[in-house]
Amino acid sequence: MSKYRSVQVSYWQDAFVLDLTPEEKYFYIYLMTNSKANQIGIYELPKRIIETETGYNRETVEKLLNRFTDYEKIIYNEPTKEVMLLNWSKHNWNNSPKVVKRVEDELKGVKFSPFIEKYRESIENTEFNKVSIQYPSSMDIREKRKEKREKEKEKENEKKNASTGSFEIPISPFRFYEQNGFGALTPYVGEKVNGWIDDLSEELIIHAMKIAIENGVLKWNYVESILRDWTNRKISSIEEVEAIRLQRKQQSFHHRKPLKEEKVPEWLDEQKKERAGEIVVENTVSPEMEEQRRLLLEKLGVKE
Repeated sequence: MSKYRSVQVSYWQDAFVLDLTPEEKYFYIYLMTNSKANQIGIYELPKRIIETETGYNRETVEKLLNRFTDYEKIIYNEPTKEVMLLNWSKHNWNNSPKVVKRVEDELKGVKFSPFIEKYRESIENTEFNKVSIQYPSSMDIREKRKEKREKEKEKENEKKNASTGSFEIPISPFRFYEQNGFGALTPYVGEKVNGWIDDLSEELIIHAMKIAIENGVLKWNYVESILRDWTNRKISSIEEVEAIRLQRKQQSFHHRKPLKEEKVPEWLDEQKKERAGEIVVENTVSPEMEEQRRLLLEKLGVKE
């Protein structure tokens, strides 16, 4: 694989490129010059590699791949994770024996056979010369592009309005990791993050890191233990995570031990009973005293 990729200066004045957004221009040139690019323009490019090399999150990567598929500039085959640049042979063909040999060797490594047939057709229909060929850009393509961008903007605005969290702008787990005190992202941790993205989702990985921040444990091993727990529980959304956390809080509240009742000593209880009896006796009047009271009232001429 060559270490260098030539990009003609006319790229920036190409009719197709002029209509692209800055993000699209960057991504298009990335497709031609990334670490997996080869002589035939057909190569394996997993989405996790695109995320790592461009800094985009998974949602943005898929959005851009879909755009350039609609523009009829690439084809991306999900099962084999291979991409084909449809106009590559027009600008990168060379009749030298070394180049032809390399093309033959690289075609043998292509997993998705329809790509091989499509490449051969493009070779047969191409006039090999050094003249730069401009890409056609019709009004239909421009209109489709405009509509697609407007729909994407509407979706992004809906997400922003619905979001109540503190991180409203979409951010990749890689950037979140580095921007929130976990340290520099090493290649080892980067591969771990990529693996968890495939198993769960970017949103859940970021949510796990938020929980680690709340608990004051800014270590990847701790984040990974949270993700393992969610995988074992077959959790697939942030809503499920929050439901389980709420349930744990409620269970913790209901299982609190009641306050211990102080046991009254038997002697103190008996003492109270004796005092109550004395009060009853004191308030009771004897028959003799009642008779004396009656006689006294008669002498005084008082009637009850």
